[in-house]
Amino acid sequence: RVLDCNCGLGMRAVLLAESGFEVVGADSSAVAIRHAPEVAATKPLSIPFVHCPWQSLAERFTEPFDAIINDAFSLTPTRTELRFAALNFATLLRPGGVLIFTGADEHSNPEEREAQIEHAWQSAPRYQLCADYEHDGTHLILLIVRDRAPYGVVDNHVFIVRRDGRATLETASICNSMQWTWDDYHAVCREAGFSSIESVRVPVGRRQHVLNVARR
Repeated sequence: RVLDCNCGLGMRAVLLAESGFEVVGADSSAVAIRHAPEVAATKPLSIPFVHCPWQSLAERFTEPFDAIINDAFSLTPTRTELRFAALNFATLLRPGGVLIFTGADEHSNPEEREAQIEHAWQSAPRYQLCADYEHDGTHLILLIVRDRAPYGVVDNHVFIVRRDGRATLETASICNSMQWTWDDYHAVCREAGFSSIESVRVPVGRRQHVLNVARR
């Protein structure tokens, strides 16, 4: 039984369900949760999706999970919220259950963080037109404007939507944060009651991804 936390439109949840896992998806975005069942239905799969922020996870679920997957733990803005999120995850896991998340790993060097931020900043243009799409009378343009912050790179998504002769502007900022170190993750996970935390190398095609695994 797996909780895909920060599931978005549910594509990862679909892959997990197809692999035989019992999956529940949760996300703080009401829009994502509204459309995630449509993605799952194309298979077709019946996956429950719940609109729920991290702060309310422990209140929303009563049955424990064997695993929680989260790819946005590193984007938590403050140490207090990072600690509270870890506690919520630990509360939802049965003994021996695991939290799987991305971010700085045990092999990383905090002294290299500034160079990594600079590399991320230089790896893409400041302004980028990412989508120009039209369907059923709706025209969408997506422009990404990037800003460098002390803790990472912020991608400001600017959506220009034209519909019925009117234009609206919507924005969303995504911070590719590198502020948390392996020591930070290790500390908050141990405080939350996890018995161990390690980094695991996972081969994906010709590349290796590193995932952090905290065990309850």
